[in-house]
Amino acid sequence: MSDLSRREFLKSLSIGGVALFTPAWFKLVAETKSATEGRQLPAKAGEKIKPGWNVINAFWTDSGHFELCLNGTIYDEIPDFEYEEEEFDEDNFRRLKNESDEEYEERREEAREEWEQEVEEERETLEQSHEDDWYRHNCPGARAVPYLQEVLDRLEARSKTGDGSEDEYEEVGAIEFYDGACPGNDSYYAATAPDYETLAALQTALNVLRKRCRVVIVEPNPEDGARA
Repeated sequence: MSDLSRREFLKSLSIGGVALFTPAWFKLVAETKSATEGRQLPAKAGEKIKPGWNVINAFWTDSGHFELCLNGTIYDEIPDFEYEEEEFDEDNFRRLKNESDEEYEERREEAREEWEQEVEEERETLEQSHEDDWYRHNCPGARAVPYLQEVLDRLEARSKTGDGSEDEYEEVGAIEFYDGACPGNDSYYAATAPDYETLAALQTALNVLRKRCRVVIVEPNPEDGARA
Protein backbone atom coordinates (compact mmCIF):
# COMPACT_ATOMS: atom_id res chain seq x y z
CA MET A 1 0.00 0.00 0.00
CA SER A 2 1.12 3.53 -0.71
CA ASP A 3 -1.23 6.34 0.21
CA LEU A 4 -0.96 10.07 0.86
CA SER A 5 -3.62 12.27 2.42
CA ARG A 6 -3.52 16.00 3.08
CA ARG A 7 -5.25 18.09 5.76
CA GLU A 8 -5.16 21.87 5.35
CA PHE A 9 -5.28 24.84 7.69
CA LEU A 10 -7.42 27.41 5.85
CA LYS A 11 -6.62 31.09 6.25
CA SER A 12 -10.29 31.89 6.92
CA LEU A 13 -10.58 29.37 9.79
CA SER A 14 -12.42 30.54 12.91
CA ILE A 15 -13.55 28.94 16.17
CA GLY A 16 -16.52 30.39 18.01
CA GLY A 17 -16.51 33.40 15.72
CA VAL A 18 -12.86 34.20 16.48
CA ALA A 19 -10.36 34.04 13.60
CA LEU A 20 -7.31 31.86 14.26
CA PHE A 21 -4.98 33.38 11.70
CA THR A 22 -5.03 37.14 12.18
CA PRO A 23 -2.58 39.79 10.91
CA ALA A 24 -0.94 39.70 14.35
CA TRP A 25 -0.48 35.94 13.99
CA PHE A 26 1.19 36.30 10.60
CA LYS A 27 3.43 39.02 12.02
CA LEU A 28 4.53 36.72 14.88
CA VAL A 29 5.25 33.90 12.43
CA ALA A 30 7.38 36.18 10.28
CA GLU A 31 9.31 37.46 13.31
CA THR A 32 10.06 34.05 14.80
CA LYS A 33 10.73 32.03 11.65
CA SER A 34 14.49 32.57 11.59
CA ALA A 35 15.17 31.54 15.20
CA THR A 36 13.44 28.21 15.73
CA GLU A 37 16.05 25.60 16.71
CA GLY A 38 14.98 23.86 19.89
CA ARG A 39 12.22 26.41 20.41
CA GLN A 40 8.54 25.96 21.05
CA LEU A 41 5.85 27.53 18.92
CA PRO A 42 5.02 30.33 19.16
CA ALA A 43 8.69 30.96 19.89
CA LYS A 44 9.03 32.06 23.50
CA ALA A 45 12.54 32.12 24.87
CA GLY A 46 13.01 30.15 28.08
CA GLU A 47 9.52 28.68 28.16
CA LYS A 48 9.50 25.16 29.58
CA ILE A 49 7.17 22.31 28.74
CA LYS A 50 4.91 21.43 31.61
CA PRO A 51 5.15 17.94 33.14
CA GLY A 52 2.71 15.51 31.58
CA TRP A 53 2.31 17.46 28.35
CA ASN A 54 2.79 15.84 24.95
CA VAL A 55 5.43 17.12 22.57
CA ILE A 56 5.40 17.13 18.78
CA ASN A 57 9.06 17.25 17.77
CA ALA A 58 9.77 18.48 14.24
CA PHE A 59 12.86 17.49 12.22
CA TRP A 60 13.73 19.00 8.85
CA THR A 61 14.84 16.27 6.42
CA ASP A 62 16.49 16.00 3.01
CA SER A 63 13.05 15.16 1.62
CA GLY A 64 12.14 18.82 1.98
CA HIS A 65 9.70 18.65 4.88
CA PHE A 66 9.49 18.34 8.65
CA GLU A 67 9.02 14.82 10.04
CA LEU A 68 6.71 15.00 13.05
CA CYS A 69 7.27 12.77 16.09
CA LEU A 70 5.07 12.38 19.14
CA ASN A 71 7.07 12.24 22.38
CA GLY A 72 10.24 11.04 20.70
CA THR A 73 12.62 11.60 17.81
CA ILE A 74 13.41 10.26 14.36
CA TYR A 75 16.53 8.79 15.92
CA ASP A 76 14.76 6.53 18.42
CA GLU A 77 15.92 2.96 17.93
CA ILE A 78 13.86 -0.17 17.50
CA PRO A 79 13.65 -2.10 20.78
CA ASP A 80 15.73 -5.26 20.87
CA PHE A 81 14.07 -8.26 19.27
CA GLU A 82 13.69 -11.04 21.80
CA TYR A 83 13.60 -14.60 20.53
CA GLU A 84 13.84 -17.71 22.64
CA GLU A 85 16.41 -19.98 21.07
CA GLU A 86 15.54 -23.66 20.85
CA GLU A 87 17.75 -26.68 20.49
CA PHE A 88 17.37 -29.59 18.15
CA ASP A 89 15.64 -32.39 20.05
CA GLU A 90 17.76 -35.46 19.47
CA ASP A 91 15.81 -37.50 22.01
CA ASN A 92 12.93 -37.81 19.54
CA PHE A 93 15.23 -38.82 16.70
CA ARG A 94 15.27 -42.61 16.66
CA ARG A 95 17.50 -45.08 14.86
CA LEU A 96 15.66 -47.07 12.21
CA LYS A 97 15.69 -50.83 12.19
CA ASN A 98 18.77 -52.27 10.49
CA GLU A 99 20.20 -48.74 10.07
CA SER A 100 23.98 -48.48 10.20
CA ASP A 101 25.76 -45.93 12.36
CA GLU A 102 26.82 -44.03 9.25
CA GLU A 103 23.30 -43.96 7.84
CA TYR A 104 21.89 -42.88 11.17
CA GLU A 105 24.40 -40.03 11.57
CA GLU A 106 23.81 -38.84 8.00
CA ARG A 107 20.03 -38.87 8.41
CA ARG A 108 20.26 -37.12 11.78
CA GLU A 109 22.54 -34.40 10.35
CA GLU A 110 20.15 -33.82 7.45
CA ALA A 111 17.24 -33.51 9.88
CA ARG A 112 19.23 -31.07 12.04
CA GLU A 113 20.09 -28.88 9.05
CA GLU A 114 16.46 -28.86 7.89
CA TRP A 115 15.29 -27.98 11.39
CA GLU A 116 17.86 -25.19 11.75
CA GLN A 117 16.79 -23.70 8.41
CA GLU A 118 13.14 -23.71 9.47
CA VAL A 119 14.02 -22.08 12.80
CA GLU A 120 16.12 -19.41 11.07
CA GLU A 121 13.31 -18.62 8.62
CA GLU A 122 10.84 -18.35 11.48
CA ARG A 123 13.21 -16.06 13.41
CA GLU A 124 13.72 -13.80 10.39
CA THR A 125 9.96 -13.59 9.79
CA LEU A 126 9.27 -12.70 13.43
CA GLU A 127 12.09 -10.16 13.50
CA GLN A 128 10.78 -8.47 10.34
CA SER A 129 7.29 -8.39 11.84
CA HIS A 130 8.75 -6.84 15.00
CA GLU A 131 10.47 -4.15 12.93
CA ASP A 132 7.38 -3.43 10.79
CA ASP A 133 5.18 -3.19 13.87
CA TRP A 134 7.59 -0.66 15.38
CA TYR A 135 7.59 1.58 12.32
CA ARG A 136 3.83 1.39 11.75
CA HIS A 137 2.55 1.58 15.31
CA ASN A 138 5.11 2.31 18.00
CA CYS A 139 7.83 4.63 16.73
CA PRO A 140 7.36 8.35 17.52
CA GLY A 141 6.61 9.16 13.88
CA ALA A 142 3.85 6.57 13.64
CA ARG A 143 2.37 7.62 16.99
CA ALA A 144 2.03 11.18 15.67
CA VAL A 145 -0.35 10.07 12.89
CA PRO A 146 -3.49 9.15 14.88
CA TYR A 147 -2.81 11.94 17.38
CA LEU A 148 -2.69 14.62 14.69
CA GLN A 149 -5.61 13.14 12.77
CA GLU A 150 -7.71 13.36 15.93
CA VAL A 151 -6.62 16.98 16.42
CA LEU A 152 -7.60 17.89 12.87
CA ASP A 153 -10.91 16.03 13.16
CA ARG A 154 -11.76 18.02 16.28
CA LEU A 155 -10.66 21.25 14.66
CA GLU A 156 -12.81 20.56 11.61
CA ALA A 157 -15.82 19.71 13.77
CA ARG A 158 -15.56 22.98 15.72
CA SER A 159 -14.42 25.32 12.98
CA LYS A 160 -16.07 27.59 10.52
CA THR A 161 -14.48 28.86 7.33
CA GLY A 162 -15.22 31.96 5.27
CA ASP A 163 -18.41 33.16 3.67
CA GLY A 164 -17.63 32.41 0.05
CA SER A 165 -14.98 35.06 -0.61
CA GLU A 166 -12.06 34.34 -2.91
CA ASP A 167 -9.65 33.67 -0.03
CA GLU A 168 -11.97 31.23 1.73
CA TYR A 169 -9.87 28.29 0.56
CA GLU A 170 -6.47 29.96 0.78
CA GLU A 171 -4.17 27.80 2.85
CA VAL A 172 -1.92 28.71 5.73
CA GLY A 173 -0.37 25.25 5.63
CA ALA A 174 -1.17 21.55 5.61
CA ILE A 175 -0.22 18.30 7.34
CA GLU A 176 0.48 15.39 5.01
CA PHE A 177 -0.06 11.78 6.13
CA TYR A 178 1.80 8.90 4.53
CA ASP A 179 0.72 5.27 4.64
CA GLY A 180 3.48 3.36 2.89
CA ALA A 181 6.54 4.83 1.20
CA CYS A 182 5.80 3.08 -2.10
CA PRO A 183 3.99 -0.03 -3.39
CA GLY A 184 5.41 -3.03 -1.57
CA ASN A 185 6.77 -0.97 1.33
CA ASP A 186 4.16 -0.46 4.05
CA SER A 187 6.54 0.32 6.91
CA TYR A 188 6.53 4.11 6.42
CA TYR A 189 3.63 5.57 8.40
CA ALA A 190 4.18 9.23 9.11
CA ALA A 191 2.94 12.81 9.34
CA THR A 192 4.91 15.68 7.82
CA ALA A 193 4.72 19.46 7.56
CA PRO A 194 6.15 21.41 4.61
CA ASP A 195 7.18 24.59 6.42
CA TYR A 196 7.39 26.71 9.57
CA GLU A 197 4.01 28.32 8.89
CA THR A 198 2.30 24.94 9.08
CA LEU A 199 3.95 24.15 12.41
CA ALA A 200 2.85 27.53 13.78
CA ALA A 201 -0.70 26.86 12.55
CA LEU A 202 -0.62 23.45 14.23
CA GLN A 203 0.43 24.96 17.56
CA THR A 204 -2.37 27.52 17.26
CA ALA A 205 -4.88 24.74 16.67
CA LEU A 206 -3.56 22.78 19.66
CA ASN A 207 -3.91 25.89 21.84
CA VAL A 208 -7.46 26.59 20.70
CA LEU A 209 -8.48 22.98 21.32
CA ARG A 210 -6.85 23.14 24.77
CA LYS A 211 -4.63 20.19 23.97
CA ARG A 212 -1.75 19.84 26.38
CA CYS A 213 0.80 19.61 23.61
CA ARG A 214 3.67 21.77 22.38
CA VAL A 215 5.37 21.80 19.00
CA VAL A 216 9.17 21.99 19.18
CA ILE A 217 11.42 22.43 16.16
CA VAL A 218 14.43 20.27 16.96
CA GLU A 219 16.08 20.49 13.55
CA PRO A 220 14.98 23.58 11.56
CA ASN A 221 14.96 24.20 7.86
CA PRO A 222 18.35 25.89 7.26
CA GLU A 223 16.76 28.20 4.72
CA ASP A 224 14.54 29.73 7.39
CA GLY A 225 17.57 30.97 9.26
CA ALA A 226 19.24 32.10 6.03
CA ARG A 227 16.34 34.45 5.38
CA ALA A 228 16.90 36.37 8.62
